[in-house]
Amino acid sequence: MSPTGAATLAGAFGGAAPILIAGLNRLSTVNNVGDVASIYRQKSTNYAFFTHNVLNITDNLSITGGLRYTHEKKEFSAAFDNNNTACGAQQAFFSPFLPGGAAAFPAALQGFTQALVNLTCQGNATSALNALSLADERTESQFSGTAVVSYKVTPRLLTYASYSKGYKAGGFNLDRSALGLPIYAPTDPRNTTNAGLRFGTANLAFDPEKVDAYEVGFKFNSHQFTLNVAGFRQEFKNFQLNTFNGSVFLVQTVNGCKDDLGIGDNDSDPTTGRCATKRVKPGVVSQGVEVEAAIYPVRNIAVTAGFTYADVKYAKNLVGDRTGAPLDPALFLLPGSQLSNAPKYVVTSSFAFTPDIGSNGLSALFYVDSRLSSDYNTGSDLFPEKIQDGFITVNARIGIRGKDERWSVELWSQNLFNKNYEQVAFSAPFQGSSSIANTRAFGTTANQLFGAFLAEPRTFGVTARTRF
Repeated sequence: MSPTGAATLAGAFGGAAPILIAGLNRLSTVNNVGDVASIYRQKSTNYAFFTHNVLNITDNLSITGGLRYTHEKKEFSAAFDNNNTACGAQQAFFSPFLPGGAAAFPAALQGFTQALVNLTCQGNATSALNALSLADERTESQFSGTAVVSYKVTPRLLTYASYSKGYKAGGFNLDRSALGLPIYAPTDPRNTTNAGLRFGTANLAFDPEKVDAYEVGFKFNSHQFTLNVAGFRQEFKNFQLNTFNGSVFLVQTVNGCKDDLGIGDNDSDPTTGRCATKRVKPGVVSQGVEVEAAIYPVRNIAVTAGFTYADVKYAKNLVGDRTGAPLDPALFLLPGSQLSNAPKYVVTSSFAFTPDIGSNGLSALFYVDSRLSSDYNTGSDLFPEKIQDGFITVNARIGIRGKDERWSVELWSQNLFNKNYEQVAFSAPFQGSSSIANTRAFGTTANQLFGAFLAEPRTFGVTARTRF
């Protein structure tokens, strides 16, 4: 630092100036250093046995049963190679002068001091990640299956009720951001010690997701009309959620708690909102009704319509893993809210007209379909900036077909009216932080920029088919 700059700091910070000058000088050593290589490996080995059987009790009554046993083993290893030694030295140098330190600066200087540490370490882990290697494995064995009872009231009307148990394997989050969080107990042999700090894979691992699904309904079928109606309910335990917060990927399993957590699951404190393990319950419940209908009023005309109402919500009191650990503060908007990419209402329809052309077997095709969706949030953290308003898309197709449909030529368009809508919105990498929701809830500054992956615009094409 120049003498003029040193004198300016001395006038502004008095006796703290020499310490701050030393920290600023250390910044000059941070050049072409950081993450040289981070290598992750994950090997998955699995096998399964399953059976699926239908038992006809009578001509009208049948029972379907299916059972599956799955065994999966995942082996994880990671090797880090950072060369930023200045970061660790800067942290050690300033630790007495940061909040909680033995010789802390006045509050007015603590933020400035922390900023010096962050400048040195931005984009880099501490020197404890230099030449660090980790390894772990997880093994799961799980039964899943289904049971269905169906009864034909008439030859055209089938009623049914079903139950199924689903399973999605757990794994490891291949993102080192979780390594700095609390890990194994000090005496746990899985610990890896480097530069005096303990590292482990406990917070990289996530549990298997399980779902109990129930459905009742009926199916009616005639020559001119079909109608399918179903009511459903699905309860998810250890719901696997992957959230990008603008810098790292947070992978957490989400569960509910039978007890009222107050504001513990939607505040900014990562230590509040714990639930007793025996009080943990499913964290996501999806329930609703589906209706599908098709009408064939005359030959060569088909009209279909569908309606889905899906109430897909997180529990009002949320925790992280199955032990009842607190929910990550970044997910404070989740409790009691509708899931991302889950519109409450969806309406579909289609119209097809295939008139004959003359008497030589040729026919034409006129087809159009539509999909109307209510609004939904496209981000797994449910930031309000990621909401997509309701919209409708239309696709169309026109063509000519040969005798017995041995060939056809069709002109088609997807998203005919060129509707712009977001498929996924995300926090732009390292472009600010926090949503307006953070400001409303905690009074913090929100300056996060957002990006989005847009849906496919209007497209045209020609398709030719033939059969031999």
